[in-house]
Amino acid sequence: MLQPKPDPRKTVKSLLSSAFAAVALLVTTPALSQSETASQLPFGPGVTKLVVQDNRVDRKLEGDLWYPTGTPGIFQRADKSKVWQMADADPEGEPAEGTFPLLVISHGMYGNTFNQAWLASEMARRGYIVALVNHPGTSTFKRDADQARELWERPVDLSRLISYLVGTSPYKTHIDPERIYAAGHSLGGFTTMLLAGAQFDTDRYRSVCTDDATPVACSVLKGWSVAETQRDQEEMETRREDERISKFISLDLGGTPVFSRSSLAAIDKPVLVLGSGRADMLDQTIESRALSSALPENSHRHVELEDAGHFDFMGVCKSAGFAILKEHEPGDEMVCINGGAEREEQHRRIVREIVHFLEQ
Repeated sequence: MLQPKPDPRKTVKSLLSSAFAAVALLVTTPALSQSETASQLPFGPGVTKLVVQDNRVDRKLEGDLWYPTGTPGIFQRADKSKVWQMADADPEGEPAEGTFPLLVISHGMYGNTFNQAWLASEMARRGYIVALVNHPGTSTFKRDADQARELWERPVDLSRLISYLVGTSPYKTHIDPERIYAAGHSLGGFTTMLLAGAQFDTDRYRSVCTDDATPVACSVLKGWSVAETQRDQEEMETRREDERISKFISLDLGGTPVFSRSSLAAIDKPVLVLGSGRADMLDQTIESRALSSALPENSHRHVELEDAGHFDFMGVCKSAGFAILKEHEPGDEMVCINGGAEREEQHRRIVREIVHFLEQ
């Protein structure tokens, strides 16, 4: 087994914080547009636990499945955290009749399925089935040096998830196989773009990620010993495109500097690139803006959300959240900067952009 290198969390602040991990099992609040209430949306937000059943006994995938129910006004709200608001959800609610689009979502580095639960709930209310799994090795619940090094497994996780859902799962009759979409936040955005056809470029990685390099992705990949052996380089450069996915959504991704530019230029499916205008975590010039510049002009939309930060793609903080984290987990309070009403407004904008993109 390879010896782990210094933890990239020491140089990269993100949703990986111990404070966030401590409340990782708490679903965050969905945000409705100003003209909508729960009862006005067509469906309720059902949710159930999900375990992918396939032949990969070496890499178990578990998470959550959100789905539309036929009872928009029936849901529950838990109140289990002093930091984070909870999501409205109808656990094990009766699924609505019909077939619906499938959206798979990939969490960020050391994140988990609950980071984008607010988005899953919103999309379920609007008639989408949303599936999220915890990526082994790079999730809150399982941090493993060898599995993190095998970064190529993350897009494979989502392909396995899709195969199970449309193949043998109890939910297959509710999924429209012609409308399968993928989204991801931060490292999840990197994962999503690999599914779209982007390819890791070892030469670019070596030239960009020098010893004095500052891109966040470099700290992460180096910390995980990514692409250090010939075999790992070959695995990382292997094309992981999933043809079943028809549209892709990048939520403030990290990792654009190590993508092959020719592979980005060859992506011929629609991509929505959402970036954070506040740029509190990632350099937009080398991340979302660079991704947009490299993609075919007629097949993608780039929106830099004014005043939005990297953590606005995650959940809503309670009013006391910032102070609590500052006292108990100094440094982690950054996840709650503008994390209340301002974040709810960002959520409204994010949902509008995603729904418009998927339904146009």
